[in-house]
Amino acid sequence: MFYIYAFVINCVLRNVVCQETTAPYDIRVDHYKVDVTKDLVINTARPQISWKISAFNDDRNVYQTAYQLQIQSRKTQWDSGQIISKQSLHVFYTNLDELHSTTFYQLRLRIWTTLSNESSAWTEWIRFRTFMFDIQTTIANRASEFMWIGSNMIPRNEFRKEFQVPGGSPIQSAVVFISGLGYYELYVNGNKTDSSRKLDPAWTVYEKRTLLVSFDLSAIIKVGMNAVGVRLGNGWYSREQNTFPMPPSQLLYGPPRFLFYLKIFFEDGSEFDLGSDTTWIGRQNAILHDSIYNGEFVDSRYDRTNWSQVGFNDTLSLWLPADEMPSPLNKTLPGHLVMQDMPPIRAGADALHIEVSTEPIGEYLTPSEVGQILGGKLSDGGVLKPIATWSPTIGVQVFDMGQNMAGWCRIKLRGPRGVGIYIHHGEVLTLPTVTAKQASGEVYTENLLGATQSDTYVLRGDPTGEIYEPTFTYHGFRYVSIYNVQGEMALGDVECPVVHSETTLKGHFTTSNPIINQIQHNIQWSQLNNLMSLPTDCPQRQERRGWLGDAALTVNEALYNFDLIKLYINFLHSIVDSQGPDGSVPDTVPFADGDYPADPNWGSAFPTIAWQLYRHYNDPEVLYTFYTNIRTYVESVHTAYKSTGLAGLFYSYSDWVPPPPEPRVNGSLASSFAFLHDVSLLVNISQVIHNTNDTAAYLALYQRLAEEFHQVFFNRTSNFYGDGSQTAQIFALALPNVVPNNVRHFVLDRLVSDINQKDIHVSTGILGTAFLYPLLSDNGHHDLALRLITSTTYPSYGYMFNNPYENATTLWELWNTPFEGPQMNSRDHIMFGSVGAWFYSHLAGIDFDTDSIVIHPRLATESNKHLLSKVDCQLNTRHGLIHVAYTRDTTPNSIRLRLHIPPNTRARVIFEPLFSEARCSRIIEGNELIWLTDRNSTFNKQNLELELKTGSMIAWIGSGKYEYEVYWE
Repeated sequence: MFYIYAFVINCVLRNVVCQETTAPYDIRVDHYKVDVTKDLVINTARPQISWKISAFNDDRNVYQTAYQLQIQSRKTQWDSGQIISKQSLHVFYTNLDELHSTTFYQLRLRIWTTLSNESSAWTEWIRFRTFMFDIQTTIANRASEFMWIGSNMIPRNEFRKEFQVPGGSPIQSAVVFISGLGYYELYVNGNKTDSSRKLDPAWTVYEKRTLLVSFDLSAIIKVGMNAVGVRLGNGWYSREQNTFPMPPSQLLYGPPRFLFYLKIFFEDGSEFDLGSDTTWIGRQNAILHDSIYNGEFVDSRYDRTNWSQVGFNDTLSLWLPADEMPSPLNKTLPGHLVMQDMPPIRAGADALHIEVSTEPIGEYLTPSEVGQILGGKLSDGGVLKPIATWSPTIGVQVFDMGQNMAGWCRIKLRGPRGVGIYIHHGEVLTLPTVTAKQASGEVYTENLLGATQSDTYVLRGDPTGEIYEPTFTYHGFRYVSIYNVQGEMALGDVECPVVHSETTLKGHFTTSNPIINQIQHNIQWSQLNNLMSLPTDCPQRQERRGWLGDAALTVNEALYNFDLIKLYINFLHSIVDSQGPDGSVPDTVPFADGDYPADPNWGSAFPTIAWQLYRHYNDPEVLYTFYTNIRTYVESVHTAYKSTGLAGLFYSYSDWVPPPPEPRVNGSLASSFAFLHDVSLLVNISQVIHNTNDTAAYLALYQRLAEEFHQVFFNRTSNFYGDGSQTAQIFALALPNVVPNNVRHFVLDRLVSDINQKDIHVSTGILGTAFLYPLLSDNGHHDLALRLITSTTYPSYGYMFNNPYENATTLWELWNTPFEGPQMNSRDHIMFGSVGAWFYSHLAGIDFDTDSIVIHPRLATESNKHLLSKVDCQLNTRHGLIHVAYTRDTTPNSIRLRLHIPPNTRARVIFEPLFSEARCSRIIEGNELIWLTDRNSTFNKQNLELELKTGSMIAWIGSGKYEYEVYWE
């Protein structure tokens, strides 16, 4: 389901005295967006509630003055009464009595604002329910009723059970709790529950934390006979996916198993429970083998369409009683069964909700200026259709989906019974030959390493045709090659649902520069393709891991584009689950590749993700929850440092994958950068949570480390850091108070001159690139940053889709992808996506303070404004939609800026000079002069501030729409 929220909320009634305030909207309960959550389940007895405030288009400075919450169940009612408060974010349920376990509730709220003395309308009643808070204890105490079951020896992946629900009293509600490892699908009375939900449950450190999912079956379960069925897939619980040396705990993974607990409540207060035990029966279904890396082998002749219905009778299959299986949890750790507290992976339209316009709304940009974007549209409904098909050889047909994606294809097939169809997936076509410079039209798969990314489907011979869609695998691809096709296939025979963790698109950024727009497109698609219950590195090859380095570098970008707080909180819990006794964490989470302890630039994901969640959502609970573990992690690096000093603090990766032939920067310098970066974050976090002792201790540590960094890595003869490389200078300059003021200009000049000497190109890997663009923009070299980002020659982002070999619709893993062999050469890697945060924070200029928004677009100088003359950006923030649009196509030395600020917050708007030594001569807002200055006097109507150090003009504004014209001389 697509939800498109209008960015202007119009009220219905108006009069001279007051305006009736419309009800709050976009309600969140424990961070769940209620408008798009199908069955809202929370795992806390004291949820927090947030909402946004509606206002008329031309109303300014609108603030909430009070709110009222009501929560009720069948047996309880709570009314907060009118609470005088501006707070609309993270408002806790404060009743003396906590919410009860396994209970249905509903809530509604209303508010008062500065628009009126009257309250708003009430929201509609919002239905939610609580999880079973003590489920692990309950299951442990009734182990004979609630077993992990599966098959030890004879392959069985489809289980069923019929049961009788007593009819003494009407059913009040029925809820089920289920976990199936690696994956499961649940069927009740013949139908799959939640059909778009896929690849459930999420991948975790299973021995420490296995996730349970709950479904509301109240409308499905009936008095009398019922039937339930569970299909199992291998998922990440199979050792087939763990191809690297595994931790000892993972050697026990597999085969698949599940736990099932159905609880029915009746109107008379009685209850009925049904669990998973050895009375369930199972068989091998049509999925003869499934693998995340290697796809599925499906023989559709084994399908039994009515297998989960009451009265099903199968004389052709061997149904045997289920085997009791060991729990995946390690009881000595101890392991925990917990609710899957985040949106699931979904396929198709239900995977992505949209709350911003996907077109410019500021009236400055025209479609011709935006340009033609290569690839699929996020707004097209979550299912890609092929744009072309051809047959490179007899019996083979290739389909081009037009977009590199993660998911699978839904394919219409026809042919005789028993014929096998073979489906291969790849990101590009076979590489051009040296002589002809042309591709052969075959799908290229050599860069998949050990993964095959192929599905096999055996036809059952249905004369009307049959449809194959995978169940327990996913692929990363643009091209689909179908072998042994029985006659020519049409374009309409193939469609491919996009698959990723359910999320909401909350940011839209577009400009007058088509190169930047294509980069933004590629970033958003790469990010979505790598959201598979955790942030992964790539979706196609024999990897797809939760690499911490990729997550650390891209979390800021991801949170500007998508609503992902629940996914990242779950990932933080997985980092905790992977943490060693000394506080160290591995390179990948769950640990399946890389080193342990992690390279510090990879381990930095722990404090970085927590901090960015706080910045974007202003919820300090995240920091409180993880602070102790984050501090323990930083202390693990501190312990290593005590043995080596910064000079010897060497780990694995340094600045990973700079463009050949550039070398990686000194590894100790890179590791030291991460250590100082994380100590600095720890200072910030401790300040937010008011841990003054830690703030003082880590501030003192940072000051000592900053002095040591300069002493160890600064070359006093050459006045640069390390080997003089771009990355070395970026690391030093990006750290606060490391580079002394008297040499800072030398270091910055070294960085700029090296970029210029390389003909406006970078020599940075993923780390240096992430910090380069903000650094240039904040230090007087924004024009250079724009020239870098708009470059289309090697190495650059623009080269990825401006080269004679392939036109990327996602981000490459390597700057030089076409020239590298098949090893480590993904075309859908998110780790270079960090620049996407700079698009929002610097090009549009949207950033966050604790109690306000910052609007500070960095602008090209007048002589270089052709590099970026127009920007249109929407960002749906915690308070509502921010819209920033500007144009430089005005009179010389001026800018026209349109803003929309949501209610209940304020913004600090910074207008920076358009050229060196410029002075702001005039500001007009809404056709009214508000600033005028000459050599003798100044007219200042709105208390604008002149920042003497930079020459910038600063305006503090409340909610509403604004249009500024700012002139410089």
